[in-house]
Amino acid sequence: MTEYVNRAVRVVRAPRGLPVVEDFRIDEVPIRPPADGEVLFRAHYLSIDPAIRRRLPSTSSAPGPLGAVAGIGDVVLAGVVPAHSGLDGIAVGEVISSRHPDFAAGDLVRGGTHWQVYHTIKGAALDRIPRENRASLGDELGILGQPGFVAHCGMRLVADVRERDTVVVSAAGGAVGMVAGQIAKLAGARVIGIAGGEKTEYVVEELGFDACIDRKTANIGEQLDELCPKGVDVYFDNVGGSITRAVFDRMADFGRVVVCGMISEYNQDESEVGPPLRPVLRKRLRIEGFICYDHYDRYPEYRAWASARIAEGGLRYRNDVTEGIENAPAALIGQLSGHNRGKQLVMI
Repeated sequence: MTEYVNRAVRVVRAPRGLPVVEDFRIDEVPIRPPADGEVLFRAHYLSIDPAIRRRLPSTSSAPGPLGAVAGIGDVVLAGVVPAHSGLDGIAVGEVISSRHPDFAAGDLVRGGTHWQVYHTIKGAALDRIPRENRASLGDELGILGQPGFVAHCGMRLVADVRERDTVVVSAAGGAVGMVAGQIAKLAGARVIGIAGGEKTEYVVEELGFDACIDRKTANIGEQLDELCPKGVDVYFDNVGGSITRAVFDRMADFGRVVVCGMISEYNQDESEVGPPLRPVLRKRLRIEGFICYDHYDRYPEYRAWASARIAEGGLRYRNDVTEGIENAPAALIGQLSGHNRGKQLVMI
């Protein structure tokens, strides 16, 4: 293993609010040869996701909200080892050596949990990627990976989106939101996005949403009143905070709220006050959170559907690629600030 250099990103201090690049350090870490049942692979892309913020050490004494947090001096922990699948892995790359019967050198795989170049993990925690997908390897962390599948689970399995529904999707220009809105459109719904800046044009002109509210400049409540005069049937919530409170007040009777993420709160030690509960009672709303891990058995169905839609041009997406593992912290900071344009990746 001496011919390989394993670069990694360490946390050197607990961020206060929005992280800064000085909270991290680039370092070299040892490469552990695979033991029986394990695989060593080199990552070519890392996934940068807002939830990583909640795995960084906290300045408070509160326990980590996602249950596993990197300590000061540790390599950034971006996920947990799954029991049976690499779908929630944070890297895609190529096998270097294997002591697992299902993998061989040269195979393309998805898995891993840390911000580093080389990963040695159990073969059971890896997904094999078809070799013909090498040219679009980054998509395995986006439209064909967990973000796309999360959108599928939330919009189809939880919301059960229907024809003629009025659907609102927050963070509509992000990796999950851009797929969730298109799934609703394909089901025959009228879809309103909420995004920031130039993303609003992309959401309407490229993704085909019916309208998109600019969260940076518009009065969201007033815009919702104009665009959704009969109320919102389905709200796909990626952000929490004030945007969610504005949508709650405009939900239709028997509306469905899908709680997918709360990016507006990830830089806070304590959550903001949640949306008012009076509309939940008065309008008989159904609110449901979900974790895609509960639906792993449905992933092949989603992948086949998404692959077919992409091939025919009926499902669009974009990746925002930053080069160099040393720039992973800046990519995360940019994403938490709303600067990413689509699925955020780091190519290494």
